[in-house]
Amino acid sequence: MQAEQFRNKAAVLVAIAGEYPDKESLLLTQRAEHLSIHGGEVAFPGGKWEPDDQSLLDTALRESHEEVGLEPSRVQIIDELPANYTRGGMCVSPYVGRVDSTSGLEINLGELQSMFWVPLDFFFEDTRIRTDIFELEGREYWSPAYDWMGYTIWGFTARVIVEVINRVYEKQIRRTNPAPEVIYGK
Repeated sequence: MQAEQFRNKAAVLVAIAGEYPDKESLLLTQRAEHLSIHGGEVAFPGGKWEPDDQSLLDTALRESHEEVGLEPSRVQIIDELPANYTRGGMCVSPYVGRVDSTSGLEINLGELQSMFWVPLDFFFEDTRIRTDIFELEGREYWSPAYDWMGYTIWGFTARVIVEVINRVYEKQIRRTNPAPEVIYGK
């Protein structure tokens, strides 16, 4: 039953480090260009469920360890966000966790080009470069797009960041913004 329950699902870790709340940063990665799925895109550490994983949380922690060397024992899970879909149709469960330190991490160059920390204050200010509007199965979704030091943070990753900001930090980031809207899929 477990294999059927988690097959074709994935999980990510939204890792937050720093002193709460004004000095915290969020860990993001840039996937390696050669990867066939989402190559070169900014993402959270994470990936697809594998049969040895007992849960999707195990998936998020295992993948974070494989991708950036983050030991699961260094993560204190503080929230589980509702599963959401990527534009490719993958159902992904995000787990929010506090990390004891930003030191001692090392990227897996087979999977990632880089990893970087973004101060949460940057997202609190909501200085997006655009708002992307997607339509899927007759339903409209929006996502901010941010530029951080040459990295474009958009799509699923940006939607999860907004949910973390609104849910964990009780902010009110909404679709309405002075940035231009770009509509996809119509």
